[in-house]
Amino acid sequence: MATHDEIMELERRFWRSMRDMDVDAAVALLDEESTSVSGWGIHHFGPDEYRAMALSGNARITSFELSEERVIFPLPDVAVATFKARQSFSMDGKSHEMVVYDTTTWVRKGGQWLACAHTETPEQKAATNA
Repeated sequence: MATHDEIMELERRFWRSMRDMDVDAAVALLDEESTSVSGWGIHHFGPDEYRAMALSGNARITSFELSEERVIFPLPDVAVATFKARQSFSMDGKSHEMVVYDTTTWVRKGGQWLACAHTETPEQKAATNA
């Protein structure tokens, strides 16, 4: 059975692949059919569609830091990683920073762990009473 550290290393490997624009490394970590849910909408994609998205986008992660990590194993071949991500990225030539709360579901197929679902929710500051 995989461990928390092994799953989070896969997660970091995927984030590094995005930062480094190593599309082949990212694709190697994806299931045949994956899904992503964020403020940008719902996306279903396979490795070829991910490759096209990654190469055509105008946004790029330039740095990241993961924290508040937790991995649960609802089944021996399923891992759900949750974490907070502080990320810096460039979009349209401008630098931005963002904190998000993420979940990635990893499945083990043929002995290899693959990401099949990812959600991202932007951090929201608590409302203050004025």
